[in-house]
Amino acid sequence: KTLSFLTYLLRGFAELMKPFEDAISKAVIQLLAACPGDAVATRKELLVATRHILATDFRRGFFAQVDVLLDEKVLVGVGRLSHEALRPLAYSTLADLVHHVRAQLSLAQLARVIQLFARNIHDPTLPVAIQTTSVRLLLNLVDYIFHNQDADARRGHALLARVLRTLVHKFGTLRRHIPKVEAA
Repeated sequence: KTLSFLTYLLRGFAELMKPFEDAISKAVIQLLAACPGDAVATRKELLVATRHILATDFRRGFFAQVDVLLDEKVLVGVGRLSHEALRPLAYSTLADLVHHVRAQLSLAQLARVIQLFARNIHDPTLPVAIQTTSVRLLLNLVDYIFHNQDADARRGHALLARVLRTLVHKFGTLRRHIPKVEAA
């Protein structure tokens, strides 16, 4: 509840809160990490508040926290109920953050993002909206991967190939469902 109040303050008193940008993001990450995996309601409130913060200029405080948020145990939690109930919200929140920081991500971080969101594309337990968000995110990363400044160009090439392979496999999956949709 305190974090929800803080997000309200960020909107109304942004200039006064600006010196605390990094402290706020670190505190949110610490709360997510310390939150019990099966505390679904609490974790959901944290994710919603995080999403509200990411909608402001205070999102910059989270740029240094991308690696921590790429850990699904921190982002989603470890309980079965958390896994089932919070993944859509957690992944869409992470996608928002990655969208804003994509130009600053290293190839190693991009590889982790691609691995996570490529898996989401093929996960039938996730809503179609999250699968679509995952596809959009991967497509938005292509230009940044292509223009990366890494000394080993093969690493970027491998990531681009992984994105292409993921999308081709998804088209293969969709191809099997088209006759069912046309028949309906």
